[in-house]
Amino acid sequence: MQLLVLLFGLIAAIAIWSWRFRVTGAGTPTVHRTPDTAPGQPRKVTFRYKAVRNGLGLIEDPREAAAIMMMEMARARGGPLTERQAQTIEQEIAHHFDFTPAEAEDLAAHAAGVTNSAPPPAEAMRQLSALIVGSPVLGPKEVIDLDAMLVTISEAEGVPTRDQLALLQVYRDKAGLKT
Repeated sequence: MQLLVLLFGLIAAIAIWSWRFRVTGAGTPTVHRTPDTAPGQPRKVTFRYKAVRNGLGLIEDPREAAAIMMMEMARARGGPLTERQAQTIEQEIAHHFDFTPAEAEDLAAHAAGVTNSAPPPAEAMRQLSALIVGSPVLGPKEVIDLDAMLVTISEAEGVPTRDQLALLQVYRDKAGLKT
């Protein structure tokens, strides 16, 4: 009987500790990379901590909003996301947000996950455009840069479709850009 209690206690302790390591292990890869990227780490990976939250209303980071807008633009073409579209999104994120390719890939993957549960594309674009335009950290140059990024994404597979042009117009109307 004592042996069974001891065995049960040992199994319970192992289960508790493995659960704790699994829960806290999610941040481990970030900790391992910290020495190389420590100065810019907080601003670059803010979106990772919000990955478990749902809903466009919870998004506060304009870079995260822009990535989701680019993903919506790519998906508005119809069909699944193509490799060319994914590469273009990651290149735009890396170039404009000063991210490493790995960070750009992470943000693009996060944006793809958010768009799976987002409202219809036009409504999502309206909400995210309002966040971009109302952001105190973005100026007119960044608003215009995002327009160029969205155009680049819409042209990744050729001439933009009507749905892509409609989404682009939603952003331009909210941003006050002339077409």
